[in-house]
Amino acid sequence: MKPVSRRTLDWIYSVLLLAVVLLSWGFVIYASTVAARRQLEKQYPGQTFGMNEYA
Repeated sequence: MKPVSRRTLDWIYSVLLLAVVLLSWGFVIYASTVAARRQLEKQYPGQTFGMNEYA
């Protein structure tokens, strides 16, 4: 196998780190919306809190 240059390794590591950061922030945002929806359903039972207001 051909050796990989240091510059290429740095680029690959940067892309992997960016992917991990984006996935973790996506999980944080998703978990916070789920928690907020559960809190709203607990405070106001019987009402639907979906993403579409007109449904």
